[in-house]
Amino acid sequence: MKTNLLPAPSVLGRACAGFSYAGFWRENKSPLLLALVAVAAVIVLLLWLARRRRQDAFPEIRPASPAAGMVPDPGITQVEGPAEARERKPASSPGLHGKIEVFVGDQPISSYLVTDNPLPIGRDPGQALVIIQEPIISKLHCQVFVRDGEVFVRDLNSTNGVYVNEEKVAERRIQDGDVVFLGKKGTVRFVYHRLGTA
Repeated sequence: MKTNLLPAPSVLGRACAGFSYAGFWRENKSPLLLALVAVAAVIVLLLWLARRRRQDAFPEIRPASPAAGMVPDPGITQVEGPAEARERKPASSPGLHGKIEVFVGDQPISSYLVTDNPLPIGRDPGQALVIIQEPIISKLHCQVFVRDGEVFVRDLNSTNGVYVNEEKVAERRIQDGDVVFLGKKGTVRFVYHRLGTA
């Protein structure tokens, strides 16, 4: 008489036959809960970072404030506030706020337009738009920028400092005719001319 012999189960088959989710949970409850908490913490952190990055990239976007008696809708975002809340001084020409004339000693070197984009000044062509190759100038010395229609100069942690009309400043609004010295010795300077007066 012929007998059908079945092959012996493999090692994997024997291991799976004895596996149960309930038993696995009982044996590994603490590490599984710890892993679940870690994954949840990572997800919360990533969501928080994404939201913060969005707010940093677009500071003008803020949640809309509801009108009196209305329930706020969390899906609505207000880009700008009401017209009366915005007070901006109009520039003479949109985006153009004057120019700076750069001098080294008594020699005029060049002039640059002051626009809505920041104008970094320094020795390093990789970082600055206004490049002044003088030893008194830092790689990235200062920057001229516009805020609310007014022109400012900001020291960018330069070695020799920034002086507006011979007074050392970290940041200062500059007006037509102001002389900005890059370093106290006064060999390198620029003069700001407001649009229409230069």
